[in-house]
Amino acid sequence: MTPEGGSGQSRIDKLRQRLNLRASWAFLITNLINIKYLTGFSGSSAYLLVSGVDSYFFTDFRYKEQAAAAVGACDIIITKKDPVRFIVNFIEKKKITKLAFEDTLSYRTLRMFKQRFQVKALRDTVEGIRIIKDATELWHIRRAAQRAESALSELKPRIKAGVTEKAIALMLEEGLKAQGVDSIPFEIIVASGRRSSMPHARATDKVLEQGDLLIIDWGGDSGGYYSDMTRTFLVGGGNDLGKKKEIYDIVLKANEEARASVRRGHRASDVDGVARSVIKDVGYGRYFGHSTGHGIGMEVHELPYISAMNRKQKIDEGMVFTVEPGIYIPEIGGVRIEDMVCVTGQTAETITSLSRDLEVL
Repeated sequence: MTPEGGSGQSRIDKLRQRLNLRASWAFLITNLINIKYLTGFSGSSAYLLVSGVDSYFFTDFRYKEQAAAAVGACDIIITKKDPVRFIVNFIEKKKITKLAFEDTLSYRTLRMFKQRFQVKALRDTVEGIRIIKDATELWHIRRAAQRAESALSELKPRIKAGVTEKAIALMLEEGLKAQGVDSIPFEIIVASGRRSSMPHARATDKVLEQGDLLIIDWGGDSGGYYSDMTRTFLVGGGNDLGKKKEIYDIVLKANEEARASVRRGHRASDVDGVARSVIKDVGYGRYFGHSTGHGIGMEVHELPYISAMNRKQKIDEGMVFTVEPGIYIPEIGGVRIEDMVCVTGQTAETITSLSRDLEVL
């Protein structure tokens, strides 16, 4: 991953073009993930100030050498003592009177800026550029998915009745690291039996039993980019599987039809509507309580959100997001099938490739 994005136009230039900053205005970025996206810097202390002409990267002495190696598109400035006060004084010296900032800025920091400048909060500004992935980003996302899939494929023969949820989560984490994953994107979800009706259940000491539905939700990483997918299994057969197989087939249909519906120019809410209609039309609508998907990249959850509420967001080429319908019935269990898609041309390519057929382990 590089801040150039492989396009010949730096990401900071894209940001400047998006903002159309005038002479008296500047934009202060404080979100470290956005700073990493724009500059390549991955340390824990940084600020980025972008004006209509110049850009300034601020960090402290600990990261002086790292910044010199990673940040090529900005003037690098090492702060002293209180970094916010240092930056306030710096901005004043540059004759900047109007300051835009990310709406996640802390109230304490905002108060300092309001005393000296005309201020304006901006929402999802850098995130609006990050939503479209370039070729390098897509390569890393695909690689993150491949690593995750390989780790689960190697683990599956060890999943059986008598093994605990925690043991599966630990073995999968070890498998991910063996595949080259440096950072586990999120706490691996392993939920079996009745616990599988909780969409974000944490792994426990519960032992897998025959007839359990088993949800595994996990991801990998590559070059600072993540993957996220879910598969649901049946453990060892057992009795009374009719209802479980029924809801599995419904969720699978919702997953397939939602992925097939992705079109450039359609709304994010349209994709959600397709998945939700499949489940609602057969009477299980109340058991599908979360959104159909979310963007994924440098964060596990980012733009675009594939939700019934997201009626303004248009699907566009280069977007990567999950499609993850589910049905969760207390006392019976839950099913979720989650895949990642990338919008290429007018339609979508499914990045994840593990089988979606109901497997009995």
